[in-house]
Amino acid sequence: MPKKPIKKTTVKKNTVKKVATKKVVDEDINVTPMSHECACGKDCKCGCHTGCGGKFLRFIKWLLIIVIFFILGFATAKIIDERGYDARAPRVDFEDGCLVVESVRCPRMAEKLPLMDVNQDGCISKEEFNMFRQDCPRARRAINEVKREVREEIREARQEASEQLREASEALAE
Repeated sequence: MPKKPIKKTTVKKNTVKKVATKKVVDEDINVTPMSHECACGKDCKCGCHTGCGGKFLRFIKWLLIIVIFFILGFATAKIIDERGYDARAPRVDFEDGCLVVESVRCPRMAEKLPLMDVNQDGCISKEEFNMFRQDCPRARRAINEVKREVREEIREARQEASEQLREASEALAE
């Protein structure tokens, strides 16, 4: 048997080209000192990094500020309370022992003025006014009763008017 010639394959080797890298050295680089959290530089004078209790002193400072605000608020509340100021109470004026109707700014209270005059003398005294404020649930019941009566009267008047219209329309139809 004849021998066949065998072809040899050649393997190419990848050649790596080395590129010369140029080292650049800048001698003009300015080196600045690093700053810390307070941004005031390495030699800061604010005392935030001193060893003599910087954080503790800041804590004491804020604690004192909070305590001062608390004391001022407490004193203000005491002064207002001593004067008898009640934010929920309506502001009205009394002249010669009687309520000045023009001083009533609340429309709901203005509606209740006739109910406040218990003895029906045309003058609402401080006692009647305070009694009405304290006995407000009873007054609300009285107001609701008056409203119910007015609604019933209006309903009856509407029914009478509708009956009269019906009679009139029947009379015209005949």
